[in-house]
Amino acid sequence: MKINIRDITKIPNLLSLLRIILIPVFVIVFLWENGEIRYNIDIGEEANGYVIAAAIVVLSGLTDAADGFIARRFNMITDLGKVLDPFADKLTQAAVVVCLFFRYKEIWELIAVLLALIVVKEITMLVMGMLFLKKGQDLGGAKWFGKLATIVFYVLVIILLGAPYLSTSAAFVMILVMLGFTALAFALYLREYYRLWRVSKELPEPNGKD
Repeated sequence: MKINIRDITKIPNLLSLLRIILIPVFVIVFLWENGEIRYNIDIGEEANGYVIAAAIVVLSGLTDAADGFIARRFNMITDLGKVLDPFADKLTQAAVVVCLFFRYKEIWELIAVLLALIVVKEITMLVMGMLFLKKGQDLGGAKWFGKLATIVFYVLVIILLGAPYLSTSAAFVMILVMLGFTALAFALYLREYYRLWRVSKELPEPNGKD
């Protein structure tokens, strides 16, 4: 992999960069009211902030879909994009989940489990990806179960963020569903890594030695 910083001018990479820039905008819109951090106690006039924050997440998701389509359709896939795109995605997900702590602090334990699972999953995927790339094995990009988990995450997150009067019980169920799909995707990725590991044992070492 050879990253060329000049590739930042390509449209897909600019869209990934836009998603990163939207993260602090989202956090400020969602958390701050009159210069102070707001908590989900009494939702009144600040409800508009939640709706705007959800709209920012929708915009982020649309740019994510657009940069992938443009990169493939117009042959703009770059090594920089392979790094920048997932970095923007995971940073956005982490920021959203952290903000949920403030929105639904009554169920912070469940949200903490979701955040921990996402962090462990992404670190594992990063490490395993690097190990298999060293062996010359291409993981082939995101799998269908990973994409499904991401879609479920964003659909439910938009509801959780944008519905000002959503009950804690409904939020609990939605976060539990997100947790379940994330766990399922992680388990299936681990199975895929195990399969690749078995294949790698049959491959010669990169230096030509068996």
